[in-house]
Amino acid sequence: MRDPSAFEPFRSAGETSGPSSEASSDSAAEERASPPTESATDRISEGLQTAIKAIVGSNRKPPRLFKSLLNGAYLGHPLHPVLTDVPVTAWLITAIFDIIWLINPESASWAARGAQAAVLIGFLGALGAVATGLTDWSDTYGHERRVGFLHGLLNSTATLLYLISLLLRYNVFSGTIDFSLSAAESVPAAIVGFVGLAFVLYAAYLGGDLVFAIGTGVNHTAFEPVVEEFERVAPLDEIPQNAIYKVVMAGVPVILIRMGTNVYAIGATCTHAGGPLNEGELQSDAVQCPWHGSRFNIKSGRVLTGPATVAEPRYDVRVRDGYVEVKRR
Repeated sequence: MRDPSAFEPFRSAGETSGPSSEASSDSAAEERASPPTESATDRISEGLQTAIKAIVGSNRKPPRLFKSLLNGAYLGHPLHPVLTDVPVTAWLITAIFDIIWLINPESASWAARGAQAAVLIGFLGALGAVATGLTDWSDTYGHERRVGFLHGLLNSTATLLYLISLLLRYNVFSGTIDFSLSAAESVPAAIVGFVGLAFVLYAAYLGGDLVFAIGTGVNHTAFEPVVEEFERVAPLDEIPQNAIYKVVMAGVPVILIRMGTNVYAIGATCTHAGGPLNEGELQSDAVQCPWHGSRFNIKSGRVLTGPATVAEPRYDVRVRDGYVEVKRR
């Protein structure tokens, strides 16, 4: 898939860029002559993203079932934030149990057992959270990718720390797996867990920043205005057969696909990252986003292939006096 930075800014039909001055042309020429130096983080991120995409099958032919599953395409919601609740909650409970046991070790042995179980549940949940998080991160760029890299690094470090804590609680480093209460009552395991929790909490803060400040994973059509009346958008004769035709309705880009006597209409902005579907590829009854390869059914707007998880807005279509009219459902 192509890097979104290679695209010109997305404009509605009829919009054009302003006249360029000689100074701006010179500035652009200088930028092309001296490209910005890529940071070490960016170089590492590109290598990791290439490896992740190869593993999850990002560049395979549709439907890319494994990647779509990890993205949450079949859930209708990103899968990663669903799974992150498991380790965060479990490890918070672990810390509470550890504190109770450390305060009164003689009469609170039950808390040590509870921490032993909770840290295991959290670790198992973290494996799924890491897999889905890396899959989502592999489709990011620029500042979003750098923040996501730190978010993932902190979470991976926390997962490693909790693995160490888990092994200590079962006395694995002694060469056997010990299920006894004495193994569960481990001060070093509790300390390692507290350090891991600090990493988890800061990583969670960055995760919130990714969603609410940067907009990673949000529905990019959520705030489009909804017009409840039919609006005329194009003459029927101008719409080609079996091709993507872009129109604008109340300032919102919409794509029309004419197949025989039927005309279908869905949103033109990819719900995943805002890519222009009108520049995508029509594949039978699906349109594929040119940025990350999300595919949507042109009749229902349903997600067929991730990384998108939210369906495209669907529009009712009618033909009146030779003109196509659409209305948001």
